[in-house]
Amino acid sequence: MLYSINRGMKKYLYLLVLSLISYGEVYGDEKTTEDKGINMLFLGNSFTARHDIASLVKEVFEEGQPGLTLNVEKVIYGGQDMFRHHDLYFSETMVRLNSITAEEVEQKKSAIESLLASGKPPEFYIDYWKEIGRKPSSWKVIKSRLGAALKRQHLVADRIKDGRRVKWDYLVLQSYADVVPDLEAGYAKYVQKWAKMAEAEGIKVILYVTAPHAQNGKPVEAPQALEQTNMEMKLIQQLVERIKPHAVVPVGLGIKNIQEGGTSMKFRYSRDAHPNQYSAFLASNMFYAAFFKKSTEGFKFDTVTETKIKGGNKDPDGGNIKVVIDEATKKMLQKTAYDSVMEFDGGYGK
Repeated sequence: MLYSINRGMKKYLYLLVLSLISYGEVYGDEKTTEDKGINMLFLGNSFTARHDIASLVKEVFEEGQPGLTLNVEKVIYGGQDMFRHHDLYFSETMVRLNSITAEEVEQKKSAIESLLASGKPPEFYIDYWKEIGRKPSSWKVIKSRLGAALKRQHLVADRIKDGRRVKWDYLVLQSYADVVPDLEAGYAKYVQKWAKMAEAEGIKVILYVTAPHAQNGKPVEAPQALEQTNMEMKLIQQLVERIKPHAVVPVGLGIKNIQEGGTSMKFRYSRDAHPNQYSAFLASNMFYAAFFKKSTEGFKFDTVTETKIKGGNKDPDGGNIKVVIDEATKKMLQKTAYDSVMEFDGGYGK
């Protein structure tokens, strides 16, 4: 009888272990089956803010994984990059919200106040732009963002005081016009800094590689700015080897694959350099494919709404702010999202 009970217990424990392993493979973390919540923080600019990409990712994740709750927050500074998030605005305080001390936040406040009081940019700011071979952004514009950053530090301090800390599971790092062919400059350099910080906090990194160069505002007959796309994919592959991120969302590769052979589909507004609703839909589906290694084909998710509204609820080109993707286009974009992610994961650009 005792032998029978032991065999039964072994079988139970074996099945339990299998179920936990299966859960880890699906959700990519160490949470138990009783806790299916995932906390994800997005760092970026308007390429994350427009269409509220974080909320779209939440919608598609939760549709594809019944029972999962994706909790999202974002830290946005318009037109800014990972360098300025790191060295000027100290978004570190949000990334380290679970562990950072009130004293450390006060130090960041003081550093921002010193930058605000300065009539000219610090040397490290000038050096960064020389490093990536670009013209520096106006210090006047930077100071307006510094004001917003200071307000955010006050909010972080309030959260710590009130006990509203969060342990992030994933940190999304958005690229912009900061990808250059050098692992020690621009996006790649600062992603490595963020990844090191994230690792210390037990956070996994997701690279959201946007494609301002590739997005077409009118029909094209061939991929736009293909050389830039290929350079970026090569660099990101090298970066992957260094930091081993949880996932990469290579938007430029997805757009390139649709543009091959020509397309009338547009991925940016003609009157605005930002991604349009179709670009946001593609990116959201690519997030799912990159994270879960599964396709969104067959999902109901089909609606994207522009968040920057012109007069009369119009998007920048005068169209309806809300776009419902038709079935044929939805299937094509879903398939392209998955295929492009798998292509990147399979070594595209190496």
